[in-house]
Amino acid sequence: MSPKTLTAAVLLAGPSMLVAGFPHIAEMVAKQKLEARIAPIIPFPEYPGTPNHATYNDFDPKAQLVSTSGDHAWQPPGHGDKRGPCAGLNAAANHGYLQRDGIVDANSINTGLWEAFGLDKTATLFLQTATMFFDGDPLSGKWSIGTHSDETNSLGVIGALLGNETGICAYGHLKTEADASITRGDWLAPSDNSNCKSYPKFAQELEDLATSMTGGLITPPVLAQHSNNRKAHSIATNPYYFSPPYAGVAFTFGAHMFAFELLANHSAEHPRGFLTPEVFESFFAYERDANNNLVYTYGHERIPDNWYKRADADAWTLADIVVSTAQQCAAFPSNCQVGGNTGTVNSFSGFDLGDLTGGFITAAEELQDPAKMGCFISQNLQAEVPGFLDKTFNGAALTEVLGLIPTAFLPGIAGLGACAGIPAGRSVAEYGSQYPGAQIESSGPRSGL
Repeated sequence: MSPKTLTAAVLLAGPSMLVAGFPHIAEMVAKQKLEARIAPIIPFPEYPGTPNHATYNDFDPKAQLVSTSGDHAWQPPGHGDKRGPCAGLNAAANHGYLQRDGIVDANSINTGLWEAFGLDKTATLFLQTATMFFDGDPLSGKWSIGTHSDETNSLGVIGALLGNETGICAYGHLKTEADASITRGDWLAPSDNSNCKSYPKFAQELEDLATSMTGGLITPPVLAQHSNNRKAHSIATNPYYFSPPYAGVAFTFGAHMFAFELLANHSAEHPRGFLTPEVFESFFAYERDANNNLVYTYGHERIPDNWYKRADADAWTLADIVVSTAQQCAAFPSNCQVGGNTGTVNSFSGFDLGDLTGGFITAAEELQDPAKMGCFISQNLQAEVPGFLDKTFNGAALTEVLGLIPTAFLPGIAGLGACAGIPAGRSVAEYGSQYPGAQIESSGPRSGL
């Protein structure tokens, strides 16, 4: 029997024979499945988002230079200051564009991220609103850019008894932060499982990928490929990998795009931005040791000197976030599956999207349409927020924050699109124990670091 015939016979015999009798072939098949995820269907665009970015050619060195001196001189976080999974938020806090203690509010997010990075207020309003409701205190409008802080609590000692305003890392897992980050770990993975700190091996994988794809520059297609690779890694190594609609499909990929769209340098020669490994390393708190290995220092993210943000006229908007996420679905459809591993590695099982969305979305391919993507995210957020609030507040406080859903939450996410007539979606929490990684925790033995 030829090797090809033997392989075909084994595959036809079923997975039990494959694993029991030919473990090397099982490994080969698993590897082929992961490699199949990595190949894009169509190329991810060099300039994602709305079409205007691909033709932008202006550069104003005076307006785009970001100050790193005076009030904005770099300072490392002090005792008790919060830093977490988002390099941009950490760097902005270290330079005083956000509160240096890492406890932020709507005003600082809307102004600080515009001044530091050119993130448009349509995007900051949405991100502030979603994060405040899922990870912070809607009553005070505050949230932590790292782990839980009592400083976000508007109810004092009483509020501390009611629940855990988690912040965006550690127990903030699956609210905004999710698995398969650029450089962070998966919260429930067997190892490398801090979702607050950065792992040099993942950063080096990104830089190596950039070397192979572009000769070194970290571009949007490089980051899109890295996002796909990271999801494949999580599926292959984390029995509890899970990707919900917002945190997994949209936010994780959005963060990959932020690494270029907000952190790239700009110049007259490169008005649309260019991201070198050196700038990436500064923003992600990396240095090189004597052996040229990456060394990470927690919370030491820094805006480089002589760094120029994107132009105000070329701001990154909420529409760009939605469009680029839809573009991800066209390039890597498997990345837009909602679901996760079922308790063992390589056991990924996707949700029935028709059931999850009340028939609004029936296949992941539909998410290649930005309008449907925006309304899909909106539908999911509305399905999830009452349950998340119920885990953090109770009694009169819960009644008050639930009352803020129509007056503050819905207006804050309205930029996702005109979604009238779309049926109510289901919370992923309704799918029970099939996905052990979908369980939301607000307390436990781990600090997250």
